[in-house]
Amino acid sequence: MLANRVKQLYSAGKTAFGTYVVIPSPMVIEVAGQAGLDFVRIDNYHNRWNPETLANMIRSCYDQDITPWIRCRNDPWIIMTTLDMGAQALSISNIGTVEATRQAVASTFYPPKGEREMARAHRFRSMSGQEYLDWSANEVFLSVQIEGDEGIVNYREIVKIEGVDCIQTGRNDISSALGMPGQEYHPKVLEMEDRIVDAAIEAGKQVALVYPATEEHLERVSGLIARGVRILTVDHDYSAMRRFYTNALGRLRPIAEKQG
Repeated sequence: MLANRVKQLYSAGKTAFGTYVVIPSPMVIEVAGQAGLDFVRIDNYHNRWNPETLANMIRSCYDQDITPWIRCRNDPWIIMTTLDMGAQALSISNIGTVEATRQAVASTFYPPKGEREMARAHRFRSMSGQEYLDWSANEVFLSVQIEGDEGIVNYREIVKIEGVDCIQTGRNDISSALGMPGQEYHPKVLEMEDRIVDAAIEAGKQVALVYPATEEHLERVSGLIARGVRILTVDHDYSAMRRFYTNALGRLRPIAEKQG
């Protein structure tokens, strides 16, 4: 698998489903692939892993035919080395200004689109230089996460920046910026998210959002898909695991207690 599965799906008008991965193990990637997910967004932003672990998790994505999508800092060296491991998609968090957005574009892409230094993962070494440049231009995918005090002011300009493929929102930081920290599903937070989504779609960008796969959120997720959101992240690996075991114990403990 060398094509970016997420790009293939949204280009065909279909929805790509993935999950956030914070557990540092290639086995989690294998589980995601076996479950039928299209991508994993490996969180190397709040969880700074060693490069060997990250590289092996990216390799597992190729083995499972799912898109390796990495969340990282807006730092040219970190972006470069992450792409050099074979990442096909990047999420850059805490974007609040046009300048920060342009820096992310410059770090992600080769000239003339950007300023990335020439290098590549070993799996691409059998390609000629031009073949790899063509592959990178067509398959590497950049997403920026709009959040914080500056983001909710500047989002209309951020979504228009050339080179950005996708827009995300950071509801927790948006809630803080709106003076209601920790209330990521407050109506005012969701209203701001809707404004960002509408602006992004109007600008011709893809939109990627994260929601738990629970009954209380299904109506909103259905509405977002109907509006044109084509990339959905199904919660986090640890949340899915906790939810499963909580529900399982909720069914099994009463049975055990009845048996004395």
